[in-house]
Amino acid sequence: MLAFFFSFFSRIEVDEEEKALSNTKYEYIKMNLTTAVNSLKNNITEDEFFLNDILCELLQQCIDENNLQAGRVLQSIIAAVGLDSHAFLGGYILRMLTHFQKFKEVNDVFNRLVEPGVFTWGVIISANVKLGDNQRAIALYRCMLEAEVRPDGHVFVEVLKACMDRDTLSHTQQVHANIIEYGLEHDIFIGSSLVRLYVDLGTFQDVATTFCRLPTHNTVTWSTLMSGCILLNEGNKVPDIFKLMQQYGTEPDEGTMVCLIAAASDTEDTEQGRQVHNHILLCGLLINPYVGNALVDMYCKCSCIEDAHSVFDNLSTRDVVTWSSLISGYANHGCIQKAFHLLDQMKEEGVEPNEVTYMNILTACCLSQEGRFIHEYLILHGLVINVQVGTALLDMYIRCGCISDAFNIFASLSQRNKITWTTMISGLFEFGLFGDAFNLLDTMQDQDQETELSEACSLSFLKACSLQGRVEHAWQLHSKIICSGLSSLITVGNALINIYVTCESNEDACIMLQRMPDRDVVSWTTILGMYACNDSPPLEGIEIFEQMKHDGLQPNSITYGYVLKLMSRMSALDQARKIHASIVKGGSELMDIVVANALLDVYAKCGRLKDAFLTFQRLNKKSLSNWTSLLMGCAQEKNYLLALEVFKSMLSSGVEPDGVVFLCLLLSCKSVRDGCQLLKSMRDQYSIFITQEHQNAMLEILGHAGHLNEAEDLLECNPVGCNIIGWTSLLHSCKLHVNVIIAHRCFKNITKVDPKVSAAYVLMSSVYAHAGMIHSAEELEATRKQHIGCKKPGHAFIEVDNRVHEFVVGDTFHPKSFDIYAKLEALNQEMKKGGYRIRSDLVLGAIPTDMKEESLCGHSEKLAIAFGLINLPDGATIRVSKNLRMCGDCHNMSKFISKVEKREIYVSDTYVTHHFQNGFCSCDDYTYQIFKHDLFYR
Repeated sequence: MLAFFFSFFSRIEVDEEEKALSNTKYEYIKMNLTTAVNSLKNNITEDEFFLNDILCELLQQCIDENNLQAGRVLQSIIAAVGLDSHAFLGGYILRMLTHFQKFKEVNDVFNRLVEPGVFTWGVIISANVKLGDNQRAIALYRCMLEAEVRPDGHVFVEVLKACMDRDTLSHTQQVHANIIEYGLEHDIFIGSSLVRLYVDLGTFQDVATTFCRLPTHNTVTWSTLMSGCILLNEGNKVPDIFKLMQQYGTEPDEGTMVCLIAAASDTEDTEQGRQVHNHILLCGLLINPYVGNALVDMYCKCSCIEDAHSVFDNLSTRDVVTWSSLISGYANHGCIQKAFHLLDQMKEEGVEPNEVTYMNILTACCLSQEGRFIHEYLILHGLVINVQVGTALLDMYIRCGCISDAFNIFASLSQRNKITWTTMISGLFEFGLFGDAFNLLDTMQDQDQETELSEACSLSFLKACSLQGRVEHAWQLHSKIICSGLSSLITVGNALINIYVTCESNEDACIMLQRMPDRDVVSWTTILGMYACNDSPPLEGIEIFEQMKHDGLQPNSITYGYVLKLMSRMSALDQARKIHASIVKGGSELMDIVVANALLDVYAKCGRLKDAFLTFQRLNKKSLSNWTSLLMGCAQEKNYLLALEVFKSMLSSGVEPDGVVFLCLLLSCKSVRDGCQLLKSMRDQYSIFITQEHQNAMLEILGHAGHLNEAEDLLECNPVGCNIIGWTSLLHSCKLHVNVIIAHRCFKNITKVDPKVSAAYVLMSSVYAHAGMIHSAEELEATRKQHIGCKKPGHAFIEVDNRVHEFVVGDTFHPKSFDIYAKLEALNQEMKKGGYRIRSDLVLGAIPTDMKEESLCGHSEKLAIAFGLINLPDGATIRVSKNLRMCGDCHNMSKFISKVEKREIYVSDTYVTHHFQNGFCSCDDYTYQIFKHDLFYR
């Protein structure tokens, strides 16, 4: 009984003590915050639990009342009583410091805490996210898992915010896996955060998957998905998502309407925009400022400026965004005066323009007069030109070609940000003022860290510098990028490769590719483009493609386009068909214009025009570009009748021709009458301007027909200046018809403009040789060798057993050289028996006749054909490509071989694809009239 009373009275004492503490806590809370803090400072209780409780309450009150001074006093009390290592109390301190943006202190406070719980971990991670140190936030999250503290929803939401950087996709996927592991994937807040995060990271598939896994879908999550589609350039999917949202019974709100309008604006789909507008009106949804602004912006971007103004007039509330959108719309449509009238009206209604208003007008200006007018307007109205408006002004002057005015603006700005520096330096690079650009770049790098060379700056400078194509400046810029530690970035590496390719510094481009730690499909494709689009060895380009595949990268349509172009340069039909098969598997053949055109080209160059037509027929949609490629294939075979049929089919399908179409028709044409009719038709019927390219094609027709005087008259009437290509074409025609007088005038016209044109010397020497003026020919050839050097070497390619073999003139390095030359000697002897006269007299130089015949025997296309005869089965078609025009002797020999060897031979040169069969050529000796009677064996 006694024990019972002692226990009873003890409990009464405890209850009374708790009641007293509770009353004390209530008194503290009732007090003014400053008074409460000072009172606590003077009367610190020894009860740790009570002290923790009251300190947490007061720290929260400091946050609510924005009283940092009181918070600092509480922080000193906590340190004085030795509670600064208390985890839960530390969490409140961290929240307070984060609230007052004392980010530098939060990590120090956290490091003193002992065994922090999930609340404290959440606070410190959130603080580092707000500080912008996402990497540390993710590192803290990992430490939390290692400490075996189970994350809650708040922690995951904050960690997902830390994963917003594009280079943290792997972290995101790991965090997503943890969310699934802890069973929180269906949490609506975490799910919504994941959707927003995948939107920011640009992974639409993950966005859609995460959205579908959410347990419920509300208006906010649907709108997040729609906005994600717009940000990921998938705006065309938004209407379908809206229909699905309606099927699920979710009511749209104004935010949903803004997403739908933004999608129509993004895709410039006027009809969709009008449907959304009508839906808003029919449903009686409130057109608030956000919806109104979106409608005005949408109509402006869809070029419906009157509709935009109509919506604008009907809005009850118009803010600075509304006015700026409409002003920008008028400015972008060239109505600058109307834009300024609205600007004045805007001010009259009491709405002050902001920097965006002026920047929108400046961005729309494309004429220096308009830009100067805006500049004067800003000065006249006493407006302060801050860094944003100033940057827009100097950008406008650069776009209008006024670099000195731009520099004056730059010099007058009291403040400059990174965009200002980048815009000015890029402008100087664009205008070729490299000395000024590099000096300004050095000045920029001498400034504080905020203006040091960044990835965006580097990309902008490299793009601007590439316009001038000077490799020494590319080297200088590259060295600065290396010093800034940016050369290892894929984007910067790709830009460096591109500038070296533009500057025709192929070796530097390849070195840059090999030095890149990481390479993507753009890196490889740029190098492939270099090999495909100039005289680089195509076999090396194919090796690059094989390396790319070895790296595990999937080629895109541009990659395939370049690879097929390399195949066409080598007449590698079997390899081209393999590439075609890969393209079909990838589904690109029927929809991609680049791939389709490349396929048409490679089949035409390989003499497989039928395959080109089959590929063309399979295309889902035939664009003008596709028709042009098919016509170019007909021109490659000089098949005018077939080209005309294709042209008629194109017209009947409703496709209008352009200048390139008529150029293809002219290139396939041989008749002067047909050529003149084409020029008349394009001018009178289709109102297409006759360019120098059309003129050159007509010159070739006239020249081959022997109308040399008429061709010369046409050239002399050229209003554009000296047409070197045209004069060279006429010089070649003079060679065919052995007209020394006109040829000499052509030669003089060419060398007067460019004395280093090797082709002019070679052709003129040939004219002299054909005319029997051997001494003049040899003198001119000696002059060429002395002043210009070697002429462009001939290369020929042949594909045997899926491998491409390359031959150069006089090649003796091939493993089968002995057999090749033996075969050619045997063919030569057989041709002589048949009455063929080898034109050794055309080989210049004081060397014996047998050596001259040997030099003709060593032409690259002859070597390739002989190699094909030795290695391909009897009767198999031989396909050869050459980087120069086929010579007459090789042309005659190919006709002979096709007859005696009973072979079809295709030789694709820079002029035409020759199809040799049974002693005849498909070109009908069009460019070889002078050699026509040398071959008696028919």
